[in-house]
Amino acid sequence: MNTIDKAATVNQLLSMTGLRHYLDLDGLTEVAINRPNEVWFDRGNGWERDALPNLSLNMCSNLAKALATFAGLTIPLGEANPVASVIFPDGERGQIAIPPATENGIVSMTIRKPSLTRFALSSYQESGRFSGFREMDVNRVELTPVQEQLLTLKQNGDMAQFFSMAVKSKLNILLVGGTGSGKTTVMKAMVDEYPTDKRLFTIEDVHELDLPNHPNHLHLFYKQGGLTPKQIIESCMRMKPDHVLLAELRGDEAWTYLEMLNTGHEGSITTIHANDCYSTPARLAGLVKQSEVGQTLDYHHIMRTIRTSIDVIAFFKHTHLVELFYDPVEKNRLLSEG
Repeated sequence: MNTIDKAATVNQLLSMTGLRHYLDLDGLTEVAINRPNEVWFDRGNGWERDALPNLSLNMCSNLAKALATFAGLTIPLGEANPVASVIFPDGERGQIAIPPATENGIVSMTIRKPSLTRFALSSYQESGRFSGFREMDVNRVELTPVQEQLLTLKQNGDMAQFFSMAVKSKLNILLVGGTGSGKTTVMKAMVDEYPTDKRLFTIEDVHELDLPNHPNHLHLFYKQGGLTPKQIIESCMRMKPDHVLLAELRGDEAWTYLEMLNTGHEGSITTIHANDCYSTPARLAGLVKQSEVGQTLDYHHIMRTIRTSIDVIAFFKHTHLVELFYDPVEKNRLLSEG
């Protein structure tokens, strides 16, 4: 099959499923498929959902295979290669995930439509897009209103409101403890605080983190001998999640995870096994050092990245909060130093 025929097959499936209609919408930036018979799309004002009866599991699978064929993947899309980056015939970029990287019966696709809009700088000024910003004073460490409120809640011991505000303010939270400490259970409670219109991803080896209150979600999985957590995180960054929830930091994915937090994917919750809040940054730095990239990084640089990326460290024991670290003054100071 030549390139023209491969492109025709993709375009035919896009029309048959009804996806072509959404890709042609004015102002469209993203289309996402989380499960059969529904489509999510973003026209710049948040995610919208429609039923799509023709988008059956079989049609999703056929479209994924056609896209993989059109892309000319070195390793065919399948169980041994269940995630792939593809380009559509009209130039859209896509990310595909199939089992075992997803739940059985789920073929996920995220399609990003390139913007053809071009503005002059003067139009930004005239439209008000250059007004209302907060000027940052590089010579002084200032706390934001949210940081001040969080410190007050912490000092007053109102931890339910503290964690709720931390989640809604897109802080990065690291839950610490041993097996049976209640990390996963409290993580579920925190996840419920995200606004219900947000797009949430979970990354696990065994499915525990259900998301009954967030319809725009996707569960992704890694396994020994298959896809690694690092590969799943890298794939996530091409699928426009609002929040990524990693079940546990345990290996060389740690640096990739920190990079994700610093590239527009803030507002994450994950867990780690450690003995207390104080030793957690060093424990996380040790995981970073396990990675190929981490071995080339200066330890001080790793620790500084951890201190500026992780906002809250909460240590649990027997389901009780035992220690809490939250120091926005130190974080802001480190960031202001450049």
